[in-house]
Amino acid sequence: MTALFVAWIAQAAASTLALGQVDRVQLVEDYQVLQRDRNDRASCVMSLPEDAQGISTFVIMVKDEAGNSLWRRETGSIELGDKGRGVPIDDLGVGGPYIISIASKDDPATAPWQFRRVLVGDIWILGGQSNMFGIDRIKQELPAVPYLNILDIKHIERDSHWCAGVPPIHRIPESLAPFIVKAQHPEYSEERIRTIIASKVPVGGIDCSYFFARALYAESGVPIGLIPCATGGALAIWNPQDRATNRYGFLLHHIMRAGGRVKGMLFFQGEQDAIFGDKDSIATKPSLIGPVSTYSQQFKSFVESLRGDVHDPDMPVIFAQICRHHNGPTGRDWAWEAVREAQRRLPETLAHSYCVPSIDLNLMDGLHLDDDSLQRMGQRMARLALPYTKKGVANRTEIRLKSVTRVAMPKPRIVLQFSGVNGRLQAPGRPTGFVFKMPNDELVDWVFKAELDPDRPDSVILWTTTMPDRDVALFYGAGSAPYVNIVDDEDMPLPALGPIVFE
Repeated sequence: MTALFVAWIAQAAASTLALGQVDRVQLVEDYQVLQRDRNDRASCVMSLPEDAQGISTFVIMVKDEAGNSLWRRETGSIELGDKGRGVPIDDLGVGGPYIISIASKDDPATAPWQFRRVLVGDIWILGGQSNMFGIDRIKQELPAVPYLNILDIKHIERDSHWCAGVPPIHRIPESLAPFIVKAQHPEYSEERIRTIIASKVPVGGIDCSYFFARALYAESGVPIGLIPCATGGALAIWNPQDRATNRYGFLLHHIMRAGGRVKGMLFFQGEQDAIFGDKDSIATKPSLIGPVSTYSQQFKSFVESLRGDVHDPDMPVIFAQICRHHNGPTGRDWAWEAVREAQRRLPETLAHSYCVPSIDLNLMDGLHLDDDSLQRMGQRMARLALPYTKKGVANRTEIRLKSVTRVAMPKPRIVLQFSGVNGRLQAPGRPTGFVFKMPNDELVDWVFKAELDPDRPDSVILWTTTMPDRDVALFYGAGSAPYVNIVDDEDMPLPALGPIVFE
């Protein structure tokens, strides 16, 4: 991390603490997204240019993209802020894109000052590491849509601006772009790569957020803004106590840039902790990594601090349970299991949090989800976000383990019941993924059949050769690269789980 980057993070953190709760967002550019309040309204202050100094009465006009007038008001109110003089605008309804303009009442011939394609809706943070910002290249036509704008951050840059939400959502700065283009297209010549960079076409991979926004808007009709801040690194780089020098401070800077309020966060992280972390001590390579045994507490501290900084103790956090890792370092199965189990159980103690499994999805290499899987991941996350977005939708959860029951007679079996199942559990072919482990981590093949209970659509029956006791532990999705295949009718999968120890 460069000294300049550290310096501006410190400055941003200091200004964040001084800002506190912001009453009105400063409207400063086209494509800006204003976070709605609990009454589905938004307020802002539209910055005035210097040549508006002598005007005493303004006409505020809100139009749709076709130029049709939605409302018109007169005001003499002026507010002073960091951006200079501005006209307060209240009572903007959810929707858009809007053209918002102000003009002098005293001089109607004067051209109005205006911002275009403004949205009023919900802003979602995107955090985590590479599976959140996306490694696979974009393989399909994903056009700009009128209900989605993004804060274009360029990965590590302080400056950002609102723009249309066209993938890549996480965009790479020009200094790193040649490396990314070459990795995605090894067949490209150096000359072709230089031409692409010179054309200023955004460079980056595909992530799940475009599909999340598309699915969520289709169900809710609420426009969406995205703040993409994911970057490679362990959970420790999101530590709120080190905000002056780490990614947490970077995230807060851009949240404040967007007005200080958000709806929620999508988060996909944990791979680096599983690959390189130590169980009970801090690791420093390839980055700072907290003990794997403290992953749950690290995550809770991160979320609770973030909720405090955005003044929303109930902010929903929808996070991924990490996927598979093939051909990784040997002897790391315990860490993948530990991180996944910590993630699975976080919603038990962290309200308004949801763990979305990814272990059943396809990869484009040994670690990163492919574009089809990211589309499914976005849709899974959108399903959990909908109750926070659309009034009248009942609360939902991911699939959660409800109970584990041993039945000895007439044949040994274990019945696992789950909550949050949509319709019934299903699997293509033979349901699989359950194993037992001995205390020394040795696998034992006691499960000879996993059966989806025809009478209870939320349950799985494990038929076993031996009734397990406290000397063995049950897992679903054990190890770093297991094969699992059970989902419900809405494509929500069973979570990786274990160890489940029998008393």
